[in-house]
Amino acid sequence: MKRSLGWALCAILAPCAILGPPCLHGAELSPQDFAFGLPVVAATEAPAYRIAVPLTLYQNTFREDLTDIRVFNADAEIVPYAARRKVPLQPPATPIRLPLFSLATGSRAVIDGVRVIIVGPASATNWQAQSSKTADTPSIQYILDGRDLTSAVAGLQLDWPETELDFSGRIQVEASDDLSEWRTLVRGAPIVNLRASSQAIIQNRVALPIVKAKFWRLSWLSTPPAFIVTSISAEPATSPVEAVRASLEVAGAPDPTNSQEIIFDLGAHAPVDRVNVLLPEVNAIVKIELSSRPQPSDSWRAVARAGLFRIAATEGENQNASLQIPLDRDRYWKARLLSDGRFSQKPLYLRVQWIADEVTFLARGHGPFLLAYGSSAAPSAEVDLNMLPANIAIASAATGDAKLLGGPLRLKAQAPPFPRTQLLLWGALLLAVLVLAWMAFRLLNEQKAADPPDTRPLD
Repeated sequence: MKRSLGWALCAILAPCAILGPPCLHGAELSPQDFAFGLPVVAATEAPAYRIAVPLTLYQNTFREDLTDIRVFNADAEIVPYAARRKVPLQPPATPIRLPLFSLATGSRAVIDGVRVIIVGPASATNWQAQSSKTADTPSIQYILDGRDLTSAVAGLQLDWPETELDFSGRIQVEASDDLSEWRTLVRGAPIVNLRASSQAIIQNRVALPIVKAKFWRLSWLSTPPAFIVTSISAEPATSPVEAVRASLEVAGAPDPTNSQEIIFDLGAHAPVDRVNVLLPEVNAIVKIELSSRPQPSDSWRAVARAGLFRIAATEGENQNASLQIPLDRDRYWKARLLSDGRFSQKPLYLRVQWIADEVTFLARGHGPFLLAYGSSAAPSAEVDLNMLPANIAIASAATGDAKLLGGPLRLKAQAPPFPRTQLLLWGALLLAVLVLAWMAFRLLNEQKAADPPDTRPLD
């Protein structure tokens, strides 16, 4: 009896031992489990490769954090990989005010019109301009002494007194280490001081390619402003080199419920850190508020307020620079008009820029390698590559043209499969509990039947 019950219990529990936890016996993913793939193109052989994430991954991955990607070798085996996502940029350093020397109309060429005496690296510079400058004569050029700067410069900020004098012009920025040879950094940066009714739009910053120099020269390319530039400050760069940025432009569509709002769909979740709204008509000036959200069902989140302008000038159009914003991966954007008036009937365009994320993988097995992406069913499978020795060479690689794998259906959220395995396991466990209870009941009855009756006389 007991032996038969034991065999029955073993038969019931056998499926649990055979099947085990379902997650440990799931099928390995293959390239066909992903929507698309990018062939990896490498110029040299290396133990590891690094790829800059292209736009198509931001457009065709199911998850914003890029976890639904894999790297396969030629045998369709998954190789170890990790995605390095961009983090928000460090706050800009405090601008440093530089010694400013101006040259007015009437001065000879800058080098001929200025006598420079430099005694030592830490000494002040003695500037003497041969000019007929008076208090009312506008300056056409500025020389900045940047020898005390210890880092590279990412931009210059011009300051002038608050004034009602409108101005829209361009300025050229050059750099030098000896005041003899100058290299042009920016040929025509817009400088604007505009007021219309209650609006005021001021652009006084000149973005520069990250560079280090001892001296700077700024020259107006058109008629200089009537007001005086009182100071110029240098913005120290937070990085020693200029990062390469990708960009995307999309047309906007008016919000059917609010004529003052324009909606933009990037069709991607790129890590945007610079944004601009391009006005469709010349000689336009507006103030807007930009907002973003990940999905149409989410609430809008305010990103920035800015003044936009597009002004015709003799040397070319002047247009506002892009806005630097905190890192934003939202797909949907909205521009709301804050000032009086209406948007033009022509479409507005939203231009976004970002520094691409990177994917690093180990070249295990044979190439060519394939970067597969886009799957609603693929969980994260990244590994920690920070433990790699510092002397491991990681070569840069590019990607070829995208090709179809499992197709766009892989991007759609799938209903969870019917949990047949889990139900079988739980059913087996429940049946085992019932059998054990029945066994205990039978054993108890058998024990009672085997006990002799109590024959002691009653008191």
